[in-house]
Amino acid sequence: MTLDTQNFVRLFERLRTIDLFGVAPPAPPWGDADPTRQDVTSAVGSGADLVPLLLKHAYVDPLEQHIPRMLAALGNDTTTLETLTGAVYQHADDDVAGDLHRFLAVISNFYRSFLSARERLRAGFPLVEQFPPMAMFQHHGDDGPFTLPVDATKQLMGGSVGVVSLPATYRKAPLLWASLAHETGGHDVLHADRLLLPELRTGVAAIFGGGHINPAHPVSTAQLLGALWGYWMDEAASDIYGALNIGPTFGHNLSVFFAALLARESNSDAPRLRTTSGPDRRGVLDPHPTDLLRLDLLIGAVQSMQGLSQTVRTGYVSDLRALSNLLSGNATTIGLQGILPLGSGSGIRINTALPLADMQAAARRVGAFIATAQLEALGGHSIQELETWDDADEQTAQTIAHAIAAGTPIAGAGDDAQLLAGTMLALLEDAGRYDPATNALSDALDESYARDPIWGSPQRDLLWLRGDTVIDMAILTEHSVEIVAVDGTVLSQ
Repeated sequence: MTLDTQNFVRLFERLRTIDLFGVAPPAPPWGDADPTRQDVTSAVGSGADLVPLLLKHAYVDPLEQHIPRMLAALGNDTTTLETLTGAVYQHADDDVAGDLHRFLAVISNFYRSFLSARERLRAGFPLVEQFPPMAMFQHHGDDGPFTLPVDATKQLMGGSVGVVSLPATYRKAPLLWASLAHETGGHDVLHADRLLLPELRTGVAAIFGGGHINPAHPVSTAQLLGALWGYWMDEAASDIYGALNIGPTFGHNLSVFFAALLARESNSDAPRLRTTSGPDRRGVLDPHPTDLLRLDLLIGAVQSMQGLSQTVRTGYVSDLRALSNLLSGNATTIGLQGILPLGSGSGIRINTALPLADMQAAARRVGAFIATAQLEALGGHSIQELETWDDADEQTAQTIAHAIAAGTPIAGAGDDAQLLAGTMLALLEDAGRYDPATNALSDALDESYARDPIWGSPQRDLLWLRGDTVIDMAILTEHSVEIVAVDGTVLSQ
């Protein structure tokens, strides 16, 4: 496909109408009051028996056991408290449960695709987190999507499962859930392997060859790039995991989503990505790669997707470059301001602007490295050897996109990553299909939840299929195969 930039802008304008930082139900059961131990205990108890038994043991039981300790540790941090407890009590809210189930289906699919027992056994490295994360919808959307990885929940209340949070205003916009490929397919997987991030940071420093930084001496460009991408590694690697899980359209989705976020924040009508990275309230540099650079980071990974044909890779790389041009605002530099941590409590203060072309080239090198490096933390395997987007995935996504264009149901037409990619492809062709595409995707995710091995209902294994209808069996040739959804609807021939 060739990117239709005018249609991309129409999709941006549609997503911009969503109050992406807004407030929406469900509110915490304790409202605006300071929650008491009894408030939290009652809220968690309301949903405890609606969580699958495996996750109840791994998450709900330790949460209930350590409520006093958790309240003491969190103090005034009601956002984290809502996140940890909402992952349980929101199951008891009939107005929320359907959306939450779809959300959980996506998370489970993304997480299991990387951490399936078969793939992990073949690679021969241990698991820290056995189950996909819990999920909830945050009442106040100020922070956007975020995750509490398993190491955070273990520290706070002894759980062995992470939590993914989305603003409640995203409940009815499943297209935006493709960001979960970054949060769940990325952060949660990275934090499930304790040695993985340190090894990636060491490897990226070696790429630029700048060596150790002495804060007392001038810093070379090579040293700065090594330190910078090492600092950005958690977020950068999460982007690459996202693209390997959901495919190159992860870049399109991330672009239109971030452009809509920036437009809402700045009250702008033009689609743009940020070309500067600034400090947080403590003066520390943003841990995310500068928004525009994330497209070149993904270009590096897409060019390295070994299971995807060269023609398809070339097409997507062309798309991502076109998006970069469209969303750059004619910038020529990347601005960096803030304290860049170096580890062991030290850091350097930077306030500089580096040439955009040089920073984009560096981002592509990092993306290719993350996607292809053979890592000891993965038993000598690369990330792609565990999971990647290949030609079969791409064909399925294209088939789903065609079904959406034809108004055909897509339930059962692919896994959740393929469903999201296919929906994105359909909307890149025609943003005017947003509402019917959203409805079709929601129906498909309902089916996915029902069949999920952790969250869904147990499936009976019938010894004999009862029925009075006799079907004449024809010999199917290569040219007579039909691709159908689980309801029998023909998707393609």
